[in-house]
Amino acid sequence: MLLAIILNALVIFLLYFPELRYNRWLLAVDHLFIGFFIVEVIVKLSVLKPRSYFGGAWNRFDFFVTVGSLPVFLEGLVTISDAAGLLVLLRLFRLIRLVRFLRFIPNIEQVVTGLGRAIRASVFVLVALVFLNFLFAILTCHFYADIAPEYFGDPLVSIYSIFQLFTLEGWNDIPAAIVDNESDPLSGLGIGMTRLYFAVVVVLGGIFGMSLANAVFIDEMMMDNTKDLEEKVDALTAEIRELRRSLGGGVVEPSHEVPSE
Repeated sequence: MLLAIILNALVIFLLYFPELRYNRWLLAVDHLFIGFFIVEVIVKLSVLKPRSYFGGAWNRFDFFVTVGSLPVFLEGLVTISDAAGLLVLLRLFRLIRLVRFLRFIPNIEQVVTGLGRAIRASVFVLVALVFLNFLFAILTCHFYADIAPEYFGDPLVSIYSIFQLFTLEGWNDIPAAIVDNESDPLSGLGIGMTRLYFAVVVVLGGIFGMSLANAVFIDEMMMDNTKDLEEKVDALTAEIRELRRSLGGGVVEPSHEVPSE
């Protein structure tokens, strides 16, 4: 199974080269792999029966991935002149099969569980970051829309630019582009206030905000390891306590009698 998935991924990789995109042999091999996965699902359904088959999480995962790959068979019926958008959509279904690699990752269940727990724990921090991004985006768009339209020309572009600053990507280039414009958007407050303003954006969103989100996320992801260590420590403590209790009850007091000759 793993070998089939790897070979299928290699075929999909080759199909995205422009000169091989319409290679009929590669397309035929790709369709053969889909047929193989369909047969696998049918065999498992016949052997395990539907209730038992769909009772397994990975079986449900394989089933939906396989069903999601079926529209690829329609690719040969659609030409670029007919519907280029539909053709792109059909090719996207081919990529769904690459998700099957997930089932072969060691301890993937624990990873997914930890990921879900981390997302739930981080939701309020993420909401706060989104709100802070929105607030700074509107404020920055108000002052710098005419000076740096490529970064703050409208609210959507401004949101993306502020997000770049939060991730410390372009934290120096964006303010430098405004300063190089030699404009004073803050009504006489000076270029220095522009630098200070963007420094506040970077510190609040990029250093404090993103660091807090990362800390909460990583802490929740490591929760399983922490719980395992706590359980082992508790078990070891109980064993030591029991051992001390056993030794304390079975110790023979030293005798003070003089041995007879």
